[in-house]
Amino acid sequence: MGVDYTVIQPVRQRFGDGDFRIEGGNIETEAPFVGRLKDYEFSCPNVDPSQMASLHFESYGLTFNTNILEINGRPVPGGLKPAYVTVVAGSGTDTTAYTYGFWKAHALLVEANVLAEQNVLHVESIVIDDDNNYDNFIIDNVVIFFKTRTGGGGLGGIKDVDPG
Repeated sequence: MGVDYTVIQPVRQRFGDGDFRIEGGNIETEAPFVGRLKDYEFSCPNVDPSQMASLHFESYGLTFNTNILEINGRPVPGGLKPAYVTVVAGSGTDTTAYTYGFWKAHALLVEANVLAEQNVLHVESIVIDDDNNYDNFIIDNVVIFFKTRTGGGGLGGIKDVDPG
């Protein structure tokens, strides 16, 4: 059984309503803004759907763990986990809270019988308050590693070569 991978999304993309309220650090405003949701179509040539796969990506500034991450309409266990810290400055009644986002790496297992030759990764930001503001975050470097049926290609789409 071989192993292969597909780069689903190699460029940073911002999700949410575009109003980054995260203080400090680089909020990556040069990253393309895609809105509150996006579907990424990707292929897994010669995939063995009976096997589990591994989804890897980075995120920045996620504040809620209920944002949506699905492949082919099925939730990916572990999903999008928060990546921020809140610091309170001052004392007594004169305090201010600052939220700082940070980059976080995700390595998630995709259950068996989810992947097919053609797939859709769905990422969606959710409403986070009574003012209908959406969670603002960035997703980058999305790659899926999957097992192939016997006789498939090698790692990264490199086909087995007969040395003779």
